[in-house]
Amino acid sequence: MSKNDEKPKKKNKSSILTKYELNVIPRLKDIGTWVREGVTEEDIAKRLGIHVCTLTEYKSKHIKLAEVLEKPTKWETHVLPRLSEIQEWFENGVPMDKIYKNLSIAPATWYEYVDKHPVLAELVKWGRAFTNISVENSLFRSATGYEYEEIKTVVEEDKNGKKRTRIEKVKRHMPPNPTAMVFWLKNRVPTDWNDRREIVVSTKAAELERKQLFLQMIDADTIEAEYEQLEESTEDGFEESEMD
Repeated sequence: MSKNDEKPKKKNKSSILTKYELNVIPRLKDIGTWVREGVTEEDIAKRLGIHVCTLTEYKSKHIKLAEVLEKPTKWETHVLPRLSEIQEWFENGVPMDKIYKNLSIAPATWYEYVDKHPVLAELVKWGRAFTNISVENSLFRSATGYEYEEIKTVVEEDKNGKKRTRIEKVKRHMPPNPTAMVFWLKNRVPTDWNDRREIVVSTKAAELERKQLFLQMIDADTIEAEYEQLEESTEDGFEESEMD
């Protein structure tokens, strides 16, 4: 039998596509968007034209769908997109409790994210250092005095009663603040400016001087004492006989 006589092979029938392939796979990006918007899985199933039980079944079978349906944490939705704002809050001296209130997260959640995410931990560390430096600079300026510009709005009226506004800038000098000076010196140079000082007095020299004076008094004066020798007797009234 020649090759031309061979019967052509039948083509395989195309496999029937499932609803997962038809309804779900093409819309994975949409599903991710719906999840971030807070759409429930029941509503997502309706939008996909499938039953919610079918969606749950697909979720257990297909890893990609499970990852897309996984709800993002508050780190992803509330904190990560606002890191630049958090930095600005630190620069403006906003306290920590106000920051996590601005982010609409609980204090425990905030500190959990600080422990888990190095980028936030570094930002918090930087914020604390920045705040301390800002306060130190302000304290130093207050202790040494500084120049500042005072702006006044002056309203003038001419002869015709027409009013005119004029901005007046005046340079002022703020003299050093004695309280700030004392506080700065006590903390920067405590050995010289601390109110409590330990005074150690050595008494060794004074003790030697007293001893020397006492010895001189003994050498200068001779104390004579008179004494009388008394005979010794026994309790029975008999005189003791001398031993041979």
